[in-house]
Amino acid sequence: MTATPEPPSRGTELPEAVDWPTLPELEGREPIDRTRHFRVFTEPEADPDLGRLARRWTPELEPLLAEVSERLGGRLLPKAPVDLVFVTAYTARCPARGLAATYREPPLLLIFVDAATDAIQIRAVLAHEMAHHLSMDAAFVGDGVLTEGIANWAAGRHALAWQGIESWDAAVRGYLSAGSYVSITDDSALRPRPGEACIARRDRIYNIRTAFVGWLIGRVGLERVLAMPALELVLPGADGKTETRRLPDYSAATGFDLAALERLWLRQLRATTPIEAW
Repeated sequence: MTATPEPPSRGTELPEAVDWPTLPELEGREPIDRTRHFRVFTEPEADPDLGRLARRWTPELEPLLAEVSERLGGRLLPKAPVDLVFVTAYTARCPARGLAATYREPPLLLIFVDAATDAIQIRAVLAHEMAHHLSMDAAFVGDGVLTEGIANWAAGRHALAWQGIESWDAAVRGYLSAGSYVSITDDSALRPRPGEACIARRDRIYNIRTAFVGWLIGRVGLERVLAMPALELVLPGADGKTETRRLPDYSAATGFDLAALERLWLRQLRATTPIEAW
């Protein structure tokens, strides 16, 4: 999950998708461990159990980064080292489980853990957040679909194991069958509906977006997905001001807008044999 998620639709009464935490202040602190690409911290700084956990995971960081990098075509971190912080999980209505602040100097990666956080989740969240740092360079043009979809896709087998699913396509077929599919064109998709568990909804939305991004990569190639043509939109912002958003131009990249791509993708997904979309 990035620290700069898509903004919610204006005027909606739905709750926020994520209750973001306060970022830890690391200036002047020494890391408890380090690797070639990461400086490792804990928050709270003096928590001995958290320190032991962080040190236990440090040897896995570089191999995991290399695996995610390979999934993304051998991409390197645009900026390194990354400050990686193991943070005690916080109590909130809809907490984050990881966070990538790629815009920070130095860049920041947080993973939220407690006694109940198992190794499968830690590995998957680390891989997902590493993918954000690897993919979000100057050429990347993202929206909520591409940004989270590419991160989950790059996390690969670790994200699948965490979600307990055979494949992203299988997950989406299950959602379609159960009537719980949510369109990738829905800007409010991540915002939980009344009586709905926000974490479960977030996982479902991410799985859907990941399946779509995997399909899109198969159609136009990884390099195109990681460097989409940009479309600049001027939208209403806070305090009556306007803000310019740089979004992927699906039509320029593929000849189809996002809604049309979704229809092509779902048509192929539902088919018993592959259908050439274009």
